[in-house]
Amino acid sequence: MKDFIYARQSVDKEDSISIESQIELCLREVGNNQHKVFRDKGYSGKNTERPDFQEMMAEVRAGGVGRIIVYRLDRISRSVLDFANVISELQKYGVEFVSITERFDTSTPIGKAMLMIVMVFAQLERETIQQRVIDAYRSRSRKGFYMGGRVPYGYELENIVMDGIKTCMYRPIPEQIQIVKLIYALYSQPQTSFSDVIKYLSTHGIKNQSGHNFSRMRVRDIITNPVYVKADADIYEFFRAQGAEVVNDVSQFIGTNGAYLYTGDKATRRKAVCLESQVLVIAPHEGCIDSDTWLRCRRKCLNVRQIAKPVKAKNTWLAGKIKCIHCGHALSLRAYPRKRTAPARYYVCSTKYVSASCDGIGAVQASDIEDIVFDEMRRKLDEFTELSHVEKQENTIELVRLKIRLEEVENEIITFIDKISYASPATMEYINKRVDALNLEKQGLQEEVSRIYAEIYHRDERRIINNYMSNWEGVTMDDKLSVVDTLIERIHVGRSKVEIFWKI
Repeated sequence: MKDFIYARQSVDKEDSISIESQIELCLREVGNNQHKVFRDKGYSGKNTERPDFQEMMAEVRAGGVGRIIVYRLDRISRSVLDFANVISELQKYGVEFVSITERFDTSTPIGKAMLMIVMVFAQLERETIQQRVIDAYRSRSRKGFYMGGRVPYGYELENIVMDGIKTCMYRPIPEQIQIVKLIYALYSQPQTSFSDVIKYLSTHGIKNQSGHNFSRMRVRDIITNPVYVKADADIYEFFRAQGAEVVNDVSQFIGTNGAYLYTGDKATRRKAVCLESQVLVIAPHEGCIDSDTWLRCRRKCLNVRQIAKPVKAKNTWLAGKIKCIHCGHALSLRAYPRKRTAPARYYVCSTKYVSASCDGIGAVQASDIEDIVFDEMRRKLDEFTELSHVEKQENTIELVRLKIRLEEVENEIITFIDKISYASPATMEYINKRVDALNLEKQGLQEEVSRIYAEIYHRDERRIINNYMSNWEGVTMDDKLSVVDTLIERIHVGRSKVEIFWKI
């Protein structure tokens, strides 16, 4: 009966024993017996899919083998299940298993029991290593380190050192960044779909980095990726509201850097369609898209079913917003020519018109609905205007007070730090506690300042909309659609009811 020697080494390391050394130690056990050597270099022990190992097991099944000798148990496998299967098969063909290091003999009951115990700990060690790798990945990703993967369009990698550790950051490619800005500018328009963006890029001969046309998936990846945004307080609040874990404090969202979005441990859906439980971290590179444009595009992706329109709006600024209150399907505009007056315009339930399966409104005069919606938009904006007059004065006073206190806190921290060099142990303890408290207060003040600035920004946006509303007849159809998309989520219309769902 022949002896088989099996040796395996996954990678060359200074602290790992070479295949040649493993074979030399096993030969001492073989003595003068006839033997054959099998070796797998560069293969992991996580499974048994290795060429020489499979060849060895095929010869075991053919018969004529007395023992399999290895340097150590985990040379066969690190998996308890795989190892148990191998031992079971060896026993089936009457083959003994010998490990030089652990000195186990599977011909005895105690040897079999001890063998399985050792393999349990081998599996535990492997799982512990995996957990350490996962923990290290999580820790490094939360510190803004580059963690590999596809480099986003518009950037290339640049070697840097962060916290004394070598890593990479994204460096913009100017000509590609201009295309990224164009994609955002196109998609931020209410009536523009991914297909429209792709068609525009193709028509104008704009290719990706590989020289091919942009695909829908690549355009979507660009639109949804926060590496491009100049992350400010609005971005912080958006991701928090979506249920994402935001690692950095709001004071670090200063409107300059981009951000990394990692898949969270508890995330159950793709980042493109759901942000809940995803992880957002400020990145070291600078963003290139202002937060307002990025948010407009990102919200559009998250709610694409309501925003995407099958056709371009030419005759109504309520396109894509107006639904039948009974069946929930869109109301389409239909115009019927008249001899002496303007065409009669009606909103018609698509389902009722096509299949008569809806018992809803059927048709309703378009001008009546548009007048109601316009009046409600004016009323809604007037509410904010009345509030804003009081808020503006209060916010201005509060902002001045917060800035003064913030400066006082920063000066107090500097004063304490200057005293560290000659402070006694007791004084040092007091300084540490006091500086911690001041830093906590500083963080709260910065968050409040960011909140007020965000309110001021939204007031300015409402002022622009008010200007459009004052000159509605002279506003272009695209601008009307933009105003409606900013204010209104959807409109439900019934026989005697118009229900508006607001975004503000």
